[in-house]
Amino acid sequence: MKDVLDYIKTQENKFAQLPFFQFLKDSSIDPYQRLTWFPCLAHFAMSFKDLNNDILRDEHSEHPLQKMVNRHALEDGSHWKWYLKDLETLEIDQVMRFSDFLKFMWSDKTLKTRRLSNNLSAMCRYETDILLKIVIIEAIEATGSPALSAMAQVSEELRANTNKRYYYFSSHHVKVETGHIQSGMEYNEIENFLYSIELSPAQKAKALVLVDQVFDSFTECINGLMQFAEQHNFQELKARPRYALN
Repeated sequence: MKDVLDYIKTQENKFAQLPFFQFLKDSSIDPYQRLTWFPCLAHFAMSFKDLNNDILRDEHSEHPLQKMVNRHALEDGSHWKWYLKDLETLEIDQVMRFSDFLKFMWSDKTLKTRRLSNNLSAMCRYETDILLKIVIIEAIEATGSPALSAMAQVSEELRANTNKRYYYFSSHHVKVETGHIQSGMEYNEIENFLYSIELSPAQKAKALVLVDQVFDSFTECINGLMQFAEQHNFQELKARPRYALN
């Protein structure tokens, strides 16, 4: 497992160099403009609830590793509430016809986000090897580290200007995430435990493929968010939602 976890770290460092994260950290750009992409994340934020609560969790299993996954999924599966709260705080939770919302949520503009949700669900749903499922989770967690850190910078700038608190794209989210499966153990214990796991050659080969699939899917989604931010401005989100229909 050590080689796989080291590979995940390498991929995380590459992922952190995407233009989207540099965009989020650019204080010369209005912080609201740096959040223009936020509605596009809805499919992922809400599907992450199902990924954790319906797919990753198995309360009938007595396997100790599955119990670790269950505890992790129970916590991660509640983050969608923060996303909805931040939509309200940003004042972009405007009235929209349900049919218009569906047009936007399943439009080409959000295709890459939907593809990410679908890919993760497919990978986890049909992976029966608990060790490989843990590899997938670790890769997902690794993508969150640079993403949440960059989002938190925007959140802190907004909070300094508006005195409003945010939860999903904020330091609050960063603090909750430990980067590893919640198991009741200390962080270092989890780190040492995962590094001590031995994978067979076949498991290792498949694990590396799964890691690439996770990072490729997140990279495509992130690039889609960057494209949307370049094509729209934040004021469109607060006005009549033409951004969702054009």
